[in-house]
Amino acid sequence: MIDSRLNLLIAVCEYGTVTAAAEALYRSPSGVSKQLKELAAELDVDLLERHGRRVRLTPAGQRLVTHARALNAQWETALSDTTAAARQLCGPVTLGGFPTAISSLLTPAVVRLRDRHRLLQPVIKETFSSETLTALESGAIDLGLFVAGESTSHVADSHVEVISLLDDPIDLLVSEDHRFATSDQVSLADAADEEWISGHAHQDAYIELLAATRAIGYAPRVAHYAQELTATTAMVAAGLGISAVPRIAMSVSHPKVVQIPLTGSQIPRRRILFALRRGSRDNPRIAAAITALRDAATDSQVQQREPVSQKRPEGS
Repeated sequence: MIDSRLNLLIAVCEYGTVTAAAEALYRSPSGVSKQLKELAAELDVDLLERHGRRVRLTPAGQRLVTHARALNAQWETALSDTTAAARQLCGPVTLGGFPTAISSLLTPAVVRLRDRHRLLQPVIKETFSSETLTALESGAIDLGLFVAGESTSHVADSHVEVISLLDDPIDLLVSEDHRFATSDQVSLADAADEEWISGHAHQDAYIELLAATRAIGYAPRVAHYAQELTATTAMVAAGLGISAVPRIAMSVSHPKVVQIPLTGSQIPRRRILFALRRGSRDNPRIAAAITALRDAATDSQVQQREPVSQKRPEGS
């Protein structure tokens, strides 16, 4: 096994502080600090140095992180080769993802895995996009879904393999008595005078909406802020505004709201990718998970092409 202290050092490299690394790995800062000091003492080199309130890796620490990532990749290759020799596919595989991905992609993928491989033990773990890299490196997850964006650009690193899964269009969500509720499609230009319910400025739903509306000459007039789907849907149903929601988030219909595709030259969408540790793709457990995930994504895209009337609640 690879020395677990090396992954602690990698986390400190990623997060910049011992405290942040410890929180990401669900460890105590004092415990992480103690283990890194023990590692430095065993190697007889300084691995970290103070830089204001933060710490940074010394040249020796940076080299050790590079070697640690290479060792992790070799270990994943060894695990893949060993697992491939087993007669039956069995054991745990942990899939991480953000909330809407869990409901629309990971849940049906795990159902498939359990049906296809009875001895496999798939586990779903909620993991936000910004946490994907550390969760992979720490071993908390084996495969992680995330939304591409500036905050996740670091995920595409040399020691992590990143693969595109699907593009998720952003739809309009309105109350059942809204003027748009009977429309088959709506352009963002037609919604310029509406009041919006949206996430905060750093959240992907707002970022995608703002980019699309700016491209046609306006910024959305946000009346209320919410990212969580239940809260957003409740406010839309009450007529407090309209919202832009990822299509896969509305895989289960909600009463008193209508989901409408956007049309025009500027249609906001999210790019959903998944990441895994380099060297692990040939691991039969992970390969089976990737196949199930791609099948779930294909089904999701087929459902997205259904007529809008099929997605509206009865009576709308």
